[in-house]
Amino acid sequence: MKANPMKFSREILKDVSRSFALTIPMLDKEIKDEVLLTYLQDRILDNFEDEIYPVDLELQKNMMDKVSRIFSPEDYDRRADFEAVKEKSNLIGKEALQKLNKNIEIIYEVYDNFDLKVKQISHKWLVEMNNGMQKYLDKKVETFAELDEYCYYVAGTVGGFLTELIIYKKKLKGDRKKVLEENFIDAGLFLQKINLIRDIRDDLENRNKNFWPLKELGINEEKLSDSKYKDKALEALSVMLDDLKKHTAGLKKYYLALPDSLSGYKRFFSVNNALGLATLDKLNNNPEVFYGNKAVKVSKLTFLNIIRAPEKYFLKQI
Repeated sequence: MKANPMKFSREILKDVSRSFALTIPMLDKEIKDEVLLTYLQDRILDNFEDEIYPVDLELQKNMMDKVSRIFSPEDYDRRADFEAVKEKSNLIGKEALQKLNKNIEIIYEVYDNFDLKVKQISHKWLVEMNNGMQKYLDKKVETFAELDEYCYYVAGTVGGFLTELIIYKKKLKGDRKKVLEENFIDAGLFLQKINLIRDIRDDLENRNKNFWPLKELGINEEKLSDSKYKDKALEALSVMLDDLKKHTAGLKKYYLALPDSLSGYKRFFSVNNALGLATLDKLNNNPEVFYGNKAVKVSKLTFLNIIRAPEKYFLKQI
């Protein structure tokens, strides 16, 4: 029996992202499905960028371009692209992510029912994400300027989509629209950098690349992993966190510009960024970032406090 496309999309979200499975359901009804589907299409693209083993740059770029083309407003016969994506998804190591990519046709079916303007907005930012991701497939992040650029492509573009979507849906104008457009990049970069800082140990141990600008930090991968150089590693961590903190002012400006009629989006934004701010506190001067047995996370009590009153917690921390 054929799967219900929207039901499938909601269910697979739980398998591919615990954090967004928590926060996307908080969104207002008028944008919830569009955000869910755009997250899933971005995840499909990201799976070819980040989850292919062994690495095959030519194949990855080809598949990423097919994903971008599939989710375009263009009217064309997608069957060959669907089959190519499904076939090459066998190269993705994680079962849930493989399942998502293999069901790209179902995801597209939901996406195709959106109005043309929503599809145009979504595809505009998907193209930007795809181009940037491909640039960094075989390019190292060596400077803070490159870190900002990389984070813009993989996360700032998500903020760009969300912002343009709510401006369109709510017909926002004037100062409110301007503030949102001027600050969405900070929101995207803040959360992405939290992840890149927190995940450095896993990246060093299990991946061929990391996203710390080690050239400017004056340290290499070996010293970052060796506890003999703990003081130097913690110094590098401090610089990374100082760079991260430059985005926090934009978070508050963005939040305060959101209309009260988007109460779900305000809660969604507050939960994500309150967790980011709480994680920032846990990362500060913490050698477990480099030498712990698991990723640094906020305590269960802090997490529950944030879920109970995310906007209060967010505004208190910012």
